[in-house]
Amino acid sequence: MKKQVLLIFFCCAASLNAVFAQANDYFMKSSDDELAIEVSRGPQSVTIALYFTKASQYESVLIERSDNQQLNFSQCKYIKFNNSANDTVVLSKKDTYPMPFANDIYYRVKTITKDGVTRIYPSVRLPGVQNVKKE
Repeated sequence: MKKQVLLIFFCCAASLNAVFAQANDYFMKSSDDELAIEVSRGPQSVTIALYFTKASQYESVLIERSDNQQLNFSQCKYIKFNNSANDTVVLSKKDTYPMPFANDIYYRVKTITKDGVTRIYPSVRLPGVQNVKKE
């Protein structure tokens, strides 16, 4: 009986870990509501929309991409904020050289505040497109 309970516990824990380990698809909102990111695929590029509620605190923002949820992120966009930035800001950037569309692409945001604090937010997954026809 004790072994059965332990087996059920470990199975439930493993399945919960798998659910929470997945990256968000298309959209992610930070837990402090200061940042949200949304990605969408166009015919030849990826559009990255950023929503800030306290943008005046940032010195710069980097958008990074990878084919792995946790490793090998490289910078694809750099955004420099000026001193007169409003708190509520919506930005849209295009990744004109995205990774192959057949593969999942992960985008994440790294912010640097005017005080020098760096924050790296969780990645957002843009699922790959299956059966991509080459012309």
